[in-house]
Amino acid sequence: MIDVARLRRLLLLALLGCASPALAYPDRNLDIIVPFSAGGGNDVFIRALQPALERELGTHLVVRNLAGGGGAVGLTHVARLPADGYTLAVVSDGLLTQVAMGNVDFVPEDFDFVAKILEEPYLLAVSRDSPYPDLATMIEDARGGKRIKIGVSGVGSSAYLTAGAIGDALGIDPILIPFDGGTETVSAVMGGHIDAVVLGGAELRSALSSQRVRALATSYPERSASLPEVATFIEQGIDYQTSVFRGLAAPKGLEDSHRARLVEALQRATEDAGFHTTIGHLGTDLAPLYGEELDEFVLTLAERMNQQAEQLTQ
Repeated sequence: MIDVARLRRLLLLALLGCASPALAYPDRNLDIIVPFSAGGGNDVFIRALQPALERELGTHLVVRNLAGGGGAVGLTHVARLPADGYTLAVVSDGLLTQVAMGNVDFVPEDFDFVAKILEEPYLLAVSRDSPYPDLATMIEDARGGKRIKIGVSGVGSSAYLTAGAIGDALGIDPILIPFDGGTETVSAVMGGHIDAVVLGGAELRSALSSQRVRALATSYPERSASLPEVATFIEQGIDYQTSVFRGLAAPKGLEDSHRARLVEALQRATEDAGFHTTIGHLGTDLAPLYGEELDEFVLTLAERMNQQAEQLTQ
């Protein structure tokens, strides 16, 4: 006589034995490398996403700040790791800029881009005690012979290229001064060591909210809903617009099943109400891309960064 209960147990064990290992992914903590110091835009982004993403993946994210070289140190570290799905990097335009500037040994093809999650504008900002109440005053002073010192986060970073492009658009020749991260850059402008900063909106949000710094212009084509008081460059007669993205990437060779699991979790995590509230407060905008659309976005942006780098080094 057939023991139905025993047969069911055997069938269940057989199914579990045949199941793809990907079904168990992830079965341990994930390391998330932030290639900039704590408090910067990349760091703020992943820590805002962390609670919801941990819930969706069913594991812990161990966020590690590995700063240096405008993101080069942390990104180089990740590019050399095994593609096992257990280490991801927080990425932004900075990865593509480092390649365009020739500052690193890796190329974009050394990474599998998993997701683009956020976009935010770059802001040109000054301290609350700055002698520049508006953009026009700064331009007038710079064209009159003053070398404006603009701080950015990282040598050869996307902020570095953007600041150079903004200088070209304004018709001025600023002195670009790189710092290890957004926190250090903001501290420098508040301390009067530099005249202005070019940083992403999230990196400046706290200082803007406390009125320790003032934004003179935003690089969005239209005013941001989260920063409605900040005029665009275009509004002020300057033909310039751009934005910065933030997302996640893995070392090249990520298994398709692991990528699919990460994308599914990210899609759910970015729907979290708490995450939406946080990014709204940070002055960033949800703009997710995955798969082929993301790959096309990265390719197009890399070409633009190459062009900007060539212009800056001429």
